[in-house]
Amino acid sequence: MLLALSLAFALAFFFFLVMLIFLARRSSGEEVKRRLDVFRDVEPVREEEENPDDLKRIPLYQRTIGRAFTGMAAFFAQFAPSSIPKLMEHRIMVAGKQGIWKVRPVVGLWFLSMALFGILAFYYTTKTPVSTVQGLCTIWGGLLFGAMLPFGVFNHIIRQRQDLIVRQLPDVLDLLSISVQAGLSFDGALKKVVERMEGPLIDEFRWMLRDIRMGMTRARSMKFMAERCDIQDIYLFVMSVTQSEKLGASMSDTLKIQADNMRNIRRQRARTLAMKAPVKMVFPLVFCIFPSIFVVVLLPSLLSLKQTIG
Repeated sequence: MLLALSLAFALAFFFFLVMLIFLARRSSGEEVKRRLDVFRDVEPVREEEENPDDLKRIPLYQRTIGRAFTGMAAFFAQFAPSSIPKLMEHRIMVAGKQGIWKVRPVVGLWFLSMALFGILAFYYTTKTPVSTVQGLCTIWGGLLFGAMLPFGVFNHIIRQRQDLIVRQLPDVLDLLSISVQAGLSFDGALKKVVERMEGPLIDEFRWMLRDIRMGMTRARSMKFMAERCDIQDIYLFVMSVTQSEKLGASMSDTLKIQADNMRNIRRQRARTLAMKAPVKMVFPLVFCIFPSIFVVVLLPSLLSLKQTIG
């Protein structure tokens, strides 16, 4: 009887330990998930609580034609060279479309563009009497133009974004310098600037703060931000802040010096553009304004001279 009672207590204690370990692991996993959701600013949503009308928020184009077109472009992406996805991934990152545009559909659009212009060039050579060499050159030219067109569009988007970042950087540095001098930390000053401003540079700072909240070091997150922007001014700013943090220098003095340097650089760029203005005005003056002036001034004199001589 005593042996049976001891075995029953032992089994009960064993099952109690197993259940305690299982519940502890489950609660720790839920706690980690809850913390990650807080850092990501995403509220946990259960599957049974999802709204069935969420699809109505997505535009009709994205649900029908856009989805089919994206799938077709992703299918044609497998025919592209292996080096194109890496180039497109870098272009998407620098253009600020990371997480919005996917690599495979963009690569498929590149292949479709090259194939479309190649087919158009081939159709032109079949309808126009040209030699074999001229036809081959036309087809190769169409393929090359179709292959370079997506890169040209990407370069235009990247150039516009970089111009906006360069214009906004001195103002942001001024606000950062003032906030740090007022007593805030560097991360706190960045948070205040992000809350009160908008723009591509502010989006990069917001992304950097999110990486820091997720556990990444400040130096590494700033390095990734500089790579996403791919601008010399951002590289200089990141390098100065990183060195100031490593050497223990005053962050307020560093930001003040950087703000002064960026203002001087912007002033020099404005002077450079002003000096280029007279050169750019030569062609409109010669081909548009001077002919009209000559017509208004010289034409009556030429007509009267013609009548006098006649």
